[in-house]
Amino acid sequence: MLLFLLFFLFFSYSFSLEVLSQSLERLPDGTFRATGDVEAYYREYYIRADFMTYDPQKRVVYARDNVYIKSADGRLEVRGKEALLDLERDVGYFLDAEGRFEKFNFTAKRVDKEGELYSVEEGSITTCPPDRREMNLCFSRASISPRYVFSKNNSLRLFRIPIAYLPVSLFPVGDRRSGLLPPTIGSNTYNTFIYQQPIYWAISKNKDMTLTFDFRNRQAKGLSLEYRQSLRKELDLNTNLSFYREPTPPGKWWQGRDLSTFRENRYRIRGEVDLGNLKAGVDLLSDPYFMQDVYFTTRERTVPYLTSYISYRREWESFLFTFDLKRFYDTTSPSNRQTLQRLPEMGFYLKESQLLPHIYFNLSASYTNFYREEGMRAHRLLLFPELSIPKELLGLNLLSTLTLENLFYLDVRGEDFKDKSVVGSLRYRERLPYFFNFNLRGFQFKNILEFSYSYRPKSFNNPRFDRLDSIDRESLLSYTLRSHGYYAERILYTLFLEGGYNHLGRFTYAGQEVRENLLPVRAILWLYPLDWLRLSSDSVYDPVHGRLLKTIGSLTLSGEGKSITLGRTLEKNYDGTRVNDQYSLSASALYRKANITLGLIRDNRINKDLQRQAGMEYRGACWSFGLLLRDIYDGTRQKYLKEVFLTFNVFDLQRFTVPLKR
Repeated sequence: MLLFLLFFLFFSYSFSLEVLSQSLERLPDGTFRATGDVEAYYREYYIRADFMTYDPQKRVVYARDNVYIKSADGRLEVRGKEALLDLERDVGYFLDAEGRFEKFNFTAKRVDKEGELYSVEEGSITTCPPDRREMNLCFSRASISPRYVFSKNNSLRLFRIPIAYLPVSLFPVGDRRSGLLPPTIGSNTYNTFIYQQPIYWAISKNKDMTLTFDFRNRQAKGLSLEYRQSLRKELDLNTNLSFYREPTPPGKWWQGRDLSTFRENRYRIRGEVDLGNLKAGVDLLSDPYFMQDVYFTTRERTVPYLTSYISYRREWESFLFTFDLKRFYDTTSPSNRQTLQRLPEMGFYLKESQLLPHIYFNLSASYTNFYREEGMRAHRLLLFPELSIPKELLGLNLLSTLTLENLFYLDVRGEDFKDKSVVGSLRYRERLPYFFNFNLRGFQFKNILEFSYSYRPKSFNNPRFDRLDSIDRESLLSYTLRSHGYYAERILYTLFLEGGYNHLGRFTYAGQEVRENLLPVRAILWLYPLDWLRLSSDSVYDPVHGRLLKTIGSLTLSGEGKSITLGRTLEKNYDGTRVNDQYSLSASALYRKANITLGLIRDNRINKDLQRQAGMEYRGACWSFGLLLRDIYDGTRQKYLKEVFLTFNVFDLQRFTVPLKR
């Protein structure tokens, strides 16, 4: 025995094995025996043990005592009491094994290997770290392949306490494998039992699909199919089809609704494709209440409108051409007949170019078909040529623009207007920007102040579909200020300020005509005085009557896993009538492994809490459990809808939400 001699031995029979040990001897039958810190390297395996034998004729390696085996690709790592590997046939076994395969940590009484397939007896698997095995799936037998873990007679244990029994289970090994996804199980106000089972299919490297079966004991039952395909580097095609069968007669969830929209066969068809310059999408519903009945989250239930579109954009050095066809679906109305559509809209833009010395020219032209089944509709032709003249005066840069506004309305229906065309309307605008930056004791201030004057001599009584149709007499002096403050390259504040003076003595605010000269002042302010303190405000102030017309503000305090945000929303008409008056509160605190959240929205006009919620989530080593209580005020029925949500995350595979009735 040579205690400090590192021995190298190479065998070459169309393969090579390298053994390093403190002691190596050859037995009479030709077997090599190594003891003392034995290490062996063979192709994709590294083996370490206290004792090891190798039969060069059969190419069999046997190891015992503190055995450690690791594959070169890092996918497999095993420690055990005893192991045998047949290098010729790529088979073997491990006894009293503990290790890792892909993202799963496992223990087993015995593991048999046959190529890339492993059979496990009396073991357990988990994605928790080895030193924090809080959740385990114990089984009698399991088969592990490069794609899946399939096990029988499973007991799911949390802190060694059995919480569920599964006759069989199937887990994907990689990040993108076909199979069953965790289901949604529970109940809500209208259903005592809900079961949603998604099935994932990885079709190829750039295509996959998810099929979800949705069962509810009272409401509509159905399924949804989502198909995704990457045509280039990013996700370019996404299609989602949902079909449901509504029970008849209408259930109590239809109370207070327009029953003319009731459909026994309900659906939503969604799809988007991106082909570079050409983009298209479709989003269609069978009825406006579909999303309220099918989806669980507030975000999905309260989408105000859906858009189906075809969009094409082509740009040249001097030109830009656009084509848009848009159809909107209003989910807030029982009928979509009054929704204004753009079918289609085509635009042409001649980019700015120098016409004469110090004179530049650009041109905007478009055609739009404003269509709806009920209400005003028309075809509009727009032609806006524009001249711009930059100049310098007393060291200041000024920009003058003159726009010739031409609008033509064809086949106007629904209302009568005096002016079916706007020809030769002139709008003049003069802009004077001023940049001033300065430093003060480590503070940096960057500011842009701009004064502008706009003039239009005449108003027109023409159809109004969007802001381009607003051809009104104008004589307005306005100002804007943009300011940013920094300290040691850290931003402290941003400020936007705007206001003006109208020489005509009238303007429009929030749809109301106001007979005043001085316009309201709008200020948007963000303050970051400290790392843990943030303030924001978007306010409109009436300087004539000395009152706030609008303020949307928030104050956020955060730090060391805790945060609280106070919000205030106040909106008034110009005459002082409140149209919105709300307070909001949201808070969260992380205490060890638990995250606690609170939320409140109160409407001061009706003296009701619109939403109250409290939640708690406990995060384990590879699992989490959450509880959310929420009350939502239904103004139509004048009562609160109470909801309970349980959230689960088992082995960090996928999160799913269970809604429960309370």
